Amino acid sequence: MSLLDEIRGASKQRHHTCVVADVIDDLPIEDARELQLALDDSTMTHVAIARVLSNRGYPVARTGKQVANHRNGSCPCRV
Repeated sequence: MSLLDEIRGASKQRHHTCVVADVIDDLPIEDARELQLALDDSTMTHVAIARVLSNRGYPVARTGKQVANHRNGSCPCRV
């Protein structure tokens, strides 16, 4: 196996997902709609959204960084 083939294989194994997109997929439809409304509303902070999701048991960092990345389009589901 060539070096390039080995790197390609290793790259395919490292698939990162977007935690926020995973939460949206996991939520009941109405909750998913409400979360999307919150994400689209710039008056709701990244941290507030993250804390509520974390308090509900979702693996979202309370710092809001994952929410910010999702909102800014720099998360794995948007790249």
